[in-house]
Amino acid sequence: MNRTLVISIDALITADIPRLRQLPHLGRIMEGAACAKDILCTYPTLTYPCHTTIATGCYPDRHGICNNERFQPCAEGRADWYWFRRDIRVPTLIDYAKANGLSTATVTWPVMGASGADYNIGEIWAPEEKDDPTPWFQQADSPAAAEIFEANKHMLCWMKTPQMDEFAAQCAVDIIRKHQPDLMLLHLSYVDHQRHKLGVHSPELDRAFDFVDQQIGRVLEALDETGGAENTNIVLLGDHGQLPCTEMFHINSVFRDMGWLEQENGRVTRYHVFAAQCGLSAQIYLQPEMDREEVYRQLLALQEKYPRYIERVFTKEEAAAMHLTGEFDFVLEAGASVTFSKLTDQTQAATPVSEMKAYKLSNANHGHLPEKGDKPPFIICGPAAKKGAVVEHGRLVDEAPTILKMMGIRPEGMDGAPLDLLV
Repeated sequence: MNRTLVISIDALITADIPRLRQLPHLGRIMEGAACAKDILCTYPTLTYPCHTTIATGCYPDRHGICNNERFQPCAEGRADWYWFRRDIRVPTLIDYAKANGLSTATVTWPVMGASGADYNIGEIWAPEEKDDPTPWFQQADSPAAAEIFEANKHMLCWMKTPQMDEFAAQCAVDIIRKHQPDLMLLHLSYVDHQRHKLGVHSPELDRAFDFVDQQIGRVLEALDETGGAENTNIVLLGDHGQLPCTEMFHINSVFRDMGWLEQENGRVTRYHVFAAQCGLSAQIYLQPEMDREEVYRQLLALQEKYPRYIERVFTKEEAAAMHLTGEFDFVLEAGASVTFSKLTDQTQAATPVSEMKAYKLSNANHGHLPEKGDKPPFIICGPAAKKGAVVEHGRLVDEAPTILKMMGIRPEGMDGAPLDLLV
């Protein structure tokens, strides 16, 4: 059986395909590839829910990852992310591959800490930039990858890119050269970080794509050294698009003024109602003593007061109809060019993004309804690809069953179905 390499370029969109064709290494992958354009993602269009859908073929209401971050409103410092595979409620590509006797690897793939892969390097980071990352990676990595982590951890600079991608690419190269896994999942995040900073379609993104192309070139070289990239089925995909942002709406600061939460020096000390930020949406959590219908009425009144900033108020039931469930009671969708912030100590409801760069660079963001804006592609090259085939649309839940079909595995119980891209 041919090996399978799945590469996620975070925030890759269909509009990037002409750019990919012009690059030396990504252009090699694109030559004769099969492609599904404009993949419909899941809600919210965030990295961790989307990558879990890619890895499971299931929507968030089944796989259980509804946000990047755990709900920890009163935590000191940064909230933990959903780093570990144990939070996923359904089987993953790794589980299916291992059940069929295949060797597996995951490299900085979201929600794949302690993934069960034979060779796993987690996506995780320490609480502070000054902290030694080793204890956190030791929780997430497989024992068989410990030597590779130790050899490459000097490349890390906390959660920052491009260093994280350089680290990931080198770990992938080392795993391929030493172990030649049958299935590898690799996640690269620099394009996403640069889109946040520069905007969705900035000409300056060329530098980010050049960098990612160089990293992928190193991986292709390792494949060539160990049996040939032409004998590997390579999947290239994105997880979500982004939308331009000009203003930040401080929803929790508004809740503070309504008496729904208390804060001290920017830290929540007590809450009745809290908005967990998801970029261009927010998930609203209520304490049990709150009257849900009354909170709903007040959220609708806020939408009427701030129509530019709050586009929709979804009930828990309406969110579930979009395959999004969790412990929250409501979901807010931001208005055009607006992103929600986490801040609880602001004196005004909204601030131009240009004035908030000390908080976060957000000239573009995601977490929006999947129907909006640019959408990612799903690209296959290699022996299993129907060369030159183009499918105009697909769904993120269709990607896992397509990958497994390519590997000769037919799963049951996924929400998606294989795309018509395979011979």
